[in-house]
Amino acid sequence: MNRPESNPHVYPRPPSLLERPTLSSLWVYLGPGVIIASVTIASGELVFASRSGAIFGYGMLWCFLYAGIFKGIQVYTASRHIVLTGEHPMTTWCSMPVVGMAFPLLIVVPAVMLMLVGFSALPEILATFIHRLLGGAVEGPGIGPWQHLEFWLNVWATVVLTACLILALISTYDIVERLSTVILGVMVLCIASAVVVLGPDIPDLLQGLFLPRVGDYQPWVLEKYSETFSGRSPWLEVLLYIGAVGGGSQDYVGYIGFLREKKWGLAGARVAGTRELAAAARNSASEVVERARLWTRAPLLDTTLSFTFVILVTLMFAVLGSMVLNPNRAIPDGSEFLTVQESFLTTLHPQLKWLYRVGVFLAFIGTLYGAFEVYSRVISEGVRSIFPRFVKRPFFKSLRTVTICYCFLGGLLLVWLPKEIAGDVLGRVTFTGVISGGIAACGLWCFAMIWADRYRLPPPLRMSWKLRLATAVAGTVMFSLGVRVIVSYFQGS
Repeated sequence: MNRPESNPHVYPRPPSLLERPTLSSLWVYLGPGVIIASVTIASGELVFASRSGAIFGYGMLWCFLYAGIFKGIQVYTASRHIVLTGEHPMTTWCSMPVVGMAFPLLIVVPAVMLMLVGFSALPEILATFIHRLLGGAVEGPGIGPWQHLEFWLNVWATVVLTACLILALISTYDIVERLSTVILGVMVLCIASAVVVLGPDIPDLLQGLFLPRVGDYQPWVLEKYSETFSGRSPWLEVLLYIGAVGGGSQDYVGYIGFLREKKWGLAGARVAGTRELAAAARNSASEVVERARLWTRAPLLDTTLSFTFVILVTLMFAVLGSMVLNPNRAIPDGSEFLTVQESFLTTLHPQLKWLYRVGVFLAFIGTLYGAFEVYSRVISEGVRSIFPRFVKRPFFKSLRTVTICYCFLGGLLLVWLPKEIAGDVLGRVTFTGVISGGIAACGLWCFAMIWADRYRLPPPLRMSWKLRLATAVAGTVMFSLGVRVIVSYFQGS
């Protein structure tokens, strides 16, 4: 019987595009990162980035820049891990001393709750837009336990959720995806043009971009939107903004799972044992080490390109919020979550409102459909790591269907629960962001990856000291911010 140590070629030969990457070849390695980018453009860029500019001007741009960079590091270290070992970080974390399975459970269990919030909040936000476009009445007689507006928003949210469920079950999303890519691409170009035409205040922009600070609300915010912001700490807005960039830790569990289909390195091929990797990489100049380093370029390119796009688009919406919404004292909130942003494009030409409207629909439908797929992977990877004896292909196919139905029915339940019970969209998103750990969980993820790197890989294959330092900084900053937000939430200040 051959011993694992006798295998001289742990990794398959990398393609030539990784050995000699060119500018044109970068697009070949846009993989699962595109999914993360696409599922955040709806609530992230359109709503919360615009909201930050409307409320704080340029003051909160740093949230989007640093969150994008730190989360990019968080994702890359994990994707690098599965490429080099063939093992999802969740599985490796189950071997952590003292905590054992506690940390993977800390990531996966809150995701079960977050799914329902996402599948209720996003349809409700789009429902406010639909109701406005159709000229629906805001005031009117109540219907059952619901107020007039609340009832009709629930109806439109149900229509949205049902349409996305049908797409997910019959898997005909390809057409929507292609159309969405074109429309959203044109919309992003128009948004960029609007930023250039309007001309931001560069000194203030740079100060807000690089100098972290959390200021108080402007007086008009507390006067005009007192129902929302009275007693609400600005730190809770920081939670929304940082969470809006590229998703959260629960999303990244699914993202790493998507790498199995890419077949980069050992991802999706097999799991290499610790002794096998140590024996193969004993010589730091060996072919094994060189192949490993080349394969890590694939997730690096994917993560870098995807998060760069997310950061740039998010910043453009935040800047337009500063230039267009803040002077007009208009905040994406309540029944105006999506309506006020239409002025971003109509500043260029009034008829561009139709491009914005179509883009909004495609963005939200794409986000919800993509979320079905991401959360299916989150649950399957959680089960694969924590309950490995259930790892069978038929089981995972059934698990996808169960997850989709759970998200649909749970989201529908929260939509139709009266606001007195379920709370409004903003309160729901804030609460789950705090309870799930949110930013703090991202920081703990980074620390866990530093441990997993040393535990699972031999020295020649471990992170460089620069990457390890960057990961430690990202973890420290995100964990500290997360703790500060949690304290603010429970103190109410």
